[in-house]
Amino acid sequence: MATYTAEAMTVAGVALTSRSAASGDKIVPDDNLFLIITNGGGAPINLTVAVPGNNSYGEANPDPVRAIANGATKAVRLLREWADPSDGLIALSWSATTSVTYYVVRG
Repeated sequence: MATYTAEAMTVAGVALTSRSAASGDKIVPDDNLFLIITNGGGAPINLTVAVPGNNSYGEANPDPVRAIANGATKAVRLLREWADPSDGLIALSWSATTSVTYYVVRG
């Protein structure tokens, strides 16, 4: 498990740090937070964000699932309210991690 903080994109540009997807990855919430995910594997994968708590109807909040096709790169926005109040972090769950990398950025 690793915890990552977003790198700020600037007008002048920034050299981003590539992260390897791993079980238990967590992200520090930020405004305008995005993951740029590359699936270099031979099969599609899913990224699931575990959203804690219940909605106003008392039902469990849905866990957003984002599909990334094999050989594709996809940008995914993460919302601050997806953070778990117990640790203040956004929890990521990958269906597979082999050949999956990502950047954590804020606009």
